[in-house]
Amino acid sequence: MVKTGISTASFFDTLMIEDAPALFQTWGIRYAEYYMNSSLEYSPAFIKMLKERSDNAGIKVVSVHPMSLQFEPLLFTPHPRQREEATKSYEAVLKAGEALGADHYVMHGPVVLGNGVSKNLEFERLAPIFDSLSDMAEDHGLHLTLENVSYSIMPSPEIGMILHELMQRPLYHTLDLKQSIRAGFDPMRFVDAFGERIIAVHACDFDLSETKPRFCLPPRGGFDIKRIVDALQSKGFSGTVLLEAYSDMFQNHQELRDAYYALNRQINQQEDSV
Repeated sequence: MVKTGISTASFFDTLMIEDAPALFQTWGIRYAEYYMNSSLEYSPAFIKMLKERSDNAGIKVVSVHPMSLQFEPLLFTPHPRQREEATKSYEAVLKAGEALGADHYVMHGPVVLGNGVSKNLEFERLAPIFDSLSDMAEDHGLHLTLENVSYSIMPSPEIGMILHELMQRPLYHTLDLKQSIRAGFDPMRFVDAFGERIIAVHACDFDLSETKPRFCLPPRGGFDIKRIVDALQSKGFSGTVLLEAYSDMFQNHQELRDAYYALNRQINQQEDSV
């Protein structure tokens, strides 16, 4: 059976992260990704409290995902002082993930806007930085995963393959289905390119019947996510498929709960646990 869960990013500005474990427990959810909105949420005292609440609710934290624009782009800047400050924030999140028992860190990486900033696309310069960041994550018991994001360094599977070739360490990935569609790629392209390195999936649903994709909660769009998951499993996937929704996809938390159940049914073809 494929593990399914939910990212607290789905609750942006509607539920504080520390209140998520109790809610997930009532919904029968066992696996969660914690999206960290501010430095407070990865401070040691806050993480101690969040760990206690997660344990009490029986929640396994599979990943930590900071708000990337807070510091991640500066991890890759040529300026040493900017990188030093950003690295401190990165390590703070890694320590939080380690304390929570998370398996991996979700990264967007450098931002590429418009036609791109040339230094953000210097893969020969960026690859050793990714190696170093991967080493730091491993020191804290986490895998670094680079997520495909339409406005960041890896919108396409081809760029992922370039980084794989240039890096000394293995680079893992979180596959975001909606970001794949937003960038104009069938998610299967990522699975075919490096499915054996995909260790988590951010899932929602979408309707592709119109000119512009319409993103929505499962099962409202009709996308065949089981096709993606089955293909991943054929490549050895043993990770977690996490519902990650945008706030304009729903009106209340009940809709999110129902969407999680629908996602689990689509993937595992079994009835809801609660």
